[in-house]
Amino acid sequence: MGRFAVEEDGNFVHQSLVKDLTPPVPYTLQWLRIDGGQARGVVALVAIQKSPNVHQTAKGEVWVRRGAQSMRIEGQAVVDLQLSKGARSFEDQVLDAYTQDDLTSEPELTSFLDTVSPRTDARTFVQRERLVNRETLAATVASAVLFAASPSAVVPRKCAVKVARYGTRERTPTRDHLVGTPATIEGPARVQIDESLRVVREMIESVSIMEADGTMAPTRYPPEALKEVIVNAVIHRDYNISDDIVVWVFDNRVEVRSPGTLPGHMTLTNLLSERFARNPRLVRLLNKYPDPPNKDIGEGLNTVFAKMREARLQDPELFIEGNTFVVRLGHTPLARPQEIVMTYLESHAEITNKIGRELTGITSENTMKDVFLSLARAGRIERVPGRLGNSAAWQQPTPNVAKDGGTGA
Repeated sequence: MGRFAVEEDGNFVHQSLVKDLTPPVPYTLQWLRIDGGQARGVVALVAIQKSPNVHQTAKGEVWVRRGAQSMRIEGQAVVDLQLSKGARSFEDQVLDAYTQDDLTSEPELTSFLDTVSPRTDARTFVQRERLVNRETLAATVASAVLFAASPSAVVPRKCAVKVARYGTRERTPTRDHLVGTPATIEGPARVQIDESLRVVREMIESVSIMEADGTMAPTRYPPEALKEVIVNAVIHRDYNISDDIVVWVFDNRVEVRSPGTLPGHMTLTNLLSERFARNPRLVRLLNKYPDPPNKDIGEGLNTVFAKMREARLQDPELFIEGNTFVVRLGHTPLARPQEIVMTYLESHAEITNKIGRELTGITSENTMKDVFLSLARAGRIERVPGRLGNSAAWQQPTPNVAKDGGTGA
């Protein structure tokens, strides 16, 4: 904005934001005063908040920002933008090849209705819950995801869960790291969740890690944390994107990758404090199962953080990678690396850089070396005499031996 002599001269800014955009954008406007000779006056600082809506100009045009330019979009591109933002939900899209008769004959729907009170016949239920178009009797994406024996066969998108085991700690795995054949899990949402959890737990338990006392034990993650992350992926993913949910089980972490970025006004900053359901019908009906996998009270990711802390593991990492929302659960102890080193030395004569990294989750040799050096400066440990380079090791101080802070690690 240019400089204004007084705030009233900039009233058209408010008017443009309110009247020229449909619907109006959520914004804040702050006037900043300029002091300095002939440049005195005010300027308008406008902050546009993230919105779940797609906004049109007075001419009915929709523009998006891509790189350093603004581009006008139309047709299917506008629909895709509405779906990705959550202004519309792909779960309500009707499926021409999947009808009310197909839906009401699904065993999963029959089993589900046996648990619902008051008892309702299948046709009445699916029409009341808007799971079919009342005129064409075409079923919706939500109905297929919830009850179809193989949703990917009737929804024109991939919507399975793939689980793969990678025998590495590397951030970017390769095919050489793949252990066994990845599992593909199809079925109704409830079945997908239960079966995915079973497969993931089996893979996790096949991984042994070194405990702080030096013993080897199966890897364990809080079961509630694993469940909440997988449930969130199934119920909040973007079904308009033709891709499967992917769960990667590594030697030191589990990553759950869900198609789609954050919908509506959701950001990585407000994710733990705000609520927005991309697929509200799916969320609500899944919650009607006995012992539902989702509690539908907006506590999913908060539970993940709480359970990881209770297990003395570091907080999950949440980030967006391309068009995918990723939750990374690391098996990294919450304890300080120095504490872990000293616990190990209580029952072992020495510790190497490699063992230290395995215990603490530190990936850098130099960072692990700095941990040893900090303990050496404090007089807590000393370098094992005669051990240099790759064979360097550290031990608790021995009586009547000169302390050597050393630099080898």
